[in-house]
Amino acid sequence: MTTDHDAQAAAFPCVRGCIHPHAEDAPPKPKGARHGDLCDSCFYRLVAALKLVPDLVANMRAQLWGIGAADYSERVGGGGAEAPAPLNLGPLDASDALFAKLASWIEVFAEEFGHTGPNIPMWANGREVQGSRPVSVEVATGQAAQQVGWLADRLERICGTTSATEFHNDICVGHEDARGVFSLSAAYGVKARPVPSSEKRPCPVCREHSVFLKLPDKLNAEFAVMCENCEWVQEPATFEKHLKPFRELEAMYV
Repeated sequence: MTTDHDAQAAAFPCVRGCIHPHAEDAPPKPKGARHGDLCDSCFYRLVAALKLVPDLVANMRAQLWGIGAADYSERVGGGGAEAPAPLNLGPLDASDALFAKLASWIEVFAEEFGHTGPNIPMWANGREVQGSRPVSVEVATGQAAQQVGWLADRLERICGTTSATEFHNDICVGHEDARGVFSLSAAYGVKARPVPSSEKRPCPVCREHSVFLKLPDKLNAEFAVMCENCEWVQEPATFEKHLKPFRELEAMYV
C-alpha cells in the first residue's frame, strides 16, 4: 500500500539517492527530500558534523606541539642554543584544510544569498584560502564556532541549493587532500586528551615525572610549563625559546 508520504518521497526524492532499508525481494523506497533537496538522514548528518567542528579544531590545534623533545628542567650549566620544540605538521595541515574548506563554502553561500560572512583573518595563495592565521587553541576554537554557526543558521536554505550534494559530501566525507569531519574526528578526537606520560619531564621540586606543557585555554590564554603533582610553575622566560616557531609564524601576519 502506497502512503501519501511514499508518494511525496517518490515525487521529491533526496538528491543523493538515499533509500530506506528494505528486504532483498522488495523494491527500494526513496527517502523524501524534507530539507531542501536532502532527506532527514543527510540533513542531520550535516548537523552532527558541524557540531563536532569546534571541539575537533581545539584538539587538532592543541596537538601542534608536544614537549617530548624538549627539556624544561632547570640547568646548572651548559652551552649552545637548544633546538625549538618540534611542530607536528599533521594536525596543522588538517586544521588549516578544514578551516579553508569552511571558509570557501561560506564564501560561496554568502555570495549566493547576498549575505556577509564572519570576519576571520586568514591566509591565502592567490585567490584560494589556505588556512587560518596562527592563533591560540582558544581563538581557533572560537573561529571554528563562528564558521559553523554561520553555516548552521542557513543550513535549511543551503540544502535547497544546487551545491547541496557537494557541500554534504565535502563536509561529511571529504577528499584525499581535505578529509571530512568524521574522518578527522576519528583521527584527532573531539575530547581533550591527557598529556602522554612520554611527553612529561621530571619536576625540579617534587622529582615526580609530571611536568607538562599547558596550552592556552578559556581560563588562561598563555602557555605554561607546570607540574601536575605539586603545581610548580616554570618561569616563562625559560621555555619561551621553545615557542619560537609559533612566534615567528604569528609575526608574519601582524
